[in-house]
Amino acid sequence: MTRIARWATTAAAVAAALGSFAAPAYADVVQPGSPGGPTREVLTAGCASGEDAATVAPTVVDADSAASFYRCDPVTHRVATRDGHATCVPGGLFDWSRGLCEPAATVPEMATRLTAGKATLSTKPLKVVGLHATLVRARAAGPQDAVWNATITFKDTTGKVLCVARTDVAGQASCDADRPRSGAEVLSGGYTAEYAGNGAVNGGYDTVAPATAQGGIRAVLPPRG
Repeated sequence: MTRIARWATTAAAVAAALGSFAAPAYADVVQPGSPGGPTREVLTAGCASGEDAATVAPTVVDADSAASFYRCDPVTHRVATRDGHATCVPGGLFDWSRGLCEPAATVPEMATRLTAGKATLSTKPLKVVGLHATLVRARAAGPQDAVWNATITFKDTTGKVLCVARTDVAGQASCDADRPRSGAEVLSGGYTAEYAGNGAVNGGYDTVAPATAQGGIRAVLPPRG
C-alpha cells in the first residue's frame, strides 16, 4: 500500500470515529416555548414529571459513569424500561451540557456541592443512625439542581466505611451504621460523606465533580435504671 493510500485509509477511519461521536445520544427534541429550536434537555435529578417531560423526553446524567446516561420515557416519565441506560462508544463521554456523546477531552466538568447533617450515636447496642447528605449541582446563579442516583460513602474520622447509600430525586442519601468497626469515642468525632465523582468507570475522568462534606454525630445517653 502506498503512503497516500495509507494516509487515505487512516483519514477515513478518523472521520468515521468522529462521526460516531457527533451522532446525538438521543433524538433532537423541541422544548416548549422554543418552536423550531431543537435542544437536548439533560436533567440531573432523575426523570421529570408532568407535561414538560411528555413533550421533551429528556435524558438524565449518570452520576456513577461519565460514559453513560439514562433516557426518560415520555409516557411514564421514568427511566425508560427498554434500553433506558445507554453508554457512549469507547473513548466518548456523555456531554451533559449538550446531550451528546462527545470525545472525552471536550466534555466539561459539572461542579457539585455536598452537605451533611447530624447523625445519632447509640451505645447499647453501638450504632450510628441517620447518616445523611445531599448532593446538588453547584451553580454561581440559578437553581441548585439535585443529583440523582449518586453513590455516597459515609466514613468515620479514621476513614473506615460506616455505610453506603444512593441519592434520591432530591439529591438526598441516608443510611445507618448498625455494626461500626470503630468505638464510641471515634464515632462521636463526626463523619465524612464522600461522592467520588463519575469517572471511575472510564479511568478517572469526571464529568460530574467529586465532593466531600463533614457531618456531626451526637451521642444519646442510655436510659437510667
